[in-house]
Amino acid sequence: MDNMNIRKINGFTVQLVADGVYAIDEFGIALMYLIIGKTQALLLDTGVGAGNVHAVVKELTDLPCLVVNSHHHYDHAGGNVWFDEVYAHKNAVSVLKEQNCQEVRRAFIERQLSREEYNGEASVADTISYLHEYRVNPIEEGKVFDLGGRKLEVIETFGHTKDGICLLDSENRLLFSGDSVVSTPTLITEPCKSDTMEHYAKALKHLEGREAEFDLIFPGHYVHPIPKTYLKELIVCAEKILENPLYGTPEKNHMSDQIAYRAFYKKASILYTMDRVTGEKAPQE
Repeated sequence: MDNMNIRKINGFTVQLVADGVYAIDEFGIALMYLIIGKTQALLLDTGVGAGNVHAVVKELTDLPCLVVNSHHHYDHAGGNVWFDEVYAHKNAVSVLKEQNCQEVRRAFIERQLSREEYNGEASVADTISYLHEYRVNPIEEGKVFDLGGRKLEVIETFGHTKDGICLLDSENRLLFSGDSVVSTPTLITEPCKSDTMEHYAKALKHLEGREAEFDLIFPGHYVHPIPKTYLKELIVCAEKILENPLYGTPEKNHMSDQIAYRAFYKKASILYTMDRVTGEKAPQE
């Protein structure tokens, strides 16, 4: 796609990235995907919510739109407040309800606006304080969203979080991966024993088992799309970490209160904390 396919709507950068698929960039912070079928559309993720993504969707389609969260992290679910109903993995339901409060919303959005990636185009005077109750419908592996002439299948991909999913459009050979496969370091730093490098490696191999059904991967951040060869490199990277927890290079990182380790294999990279590999925290330097 060339730059003729890029436009701005209410400060969001919108790009047609495949037939019936728009990538919606929320001020450089997060990516969402609007996938359009014949009878309805589906919005994967809602960003931080520092702008009204619902209004952007209305500019792009008149069809009724389902909303799905790839996982519970606020930079993918903060915009849920602009909708009445969302779908998320069953493990995410309680967390989404807990974090739909003014304290979490204000603190998270303010932190995001200080990030280098933020392009300064958000107008948050009204949106930062906006709060709205919404219904969360639980989903799990195998759920299929039929958009009319286009089907999206839920694939569970735990590791980054305990509730991560991807959506597979096998007919059009596209995988929408949230943060399970990204071209920046995948973060395995969640302070939860159910999110480990072992879980992540298993999830990647689960995706690899479906690789004959997709060619391109559309991630939740930054460069898109990613060729599916990147998936194999991520698997090797995760396996090397499991073989040797010190495979990565230690660094201090704002994503964790622990020392984190950044590991590379070819183009793939993973940022992890030691407890996600060994169950024990690394000693502080």
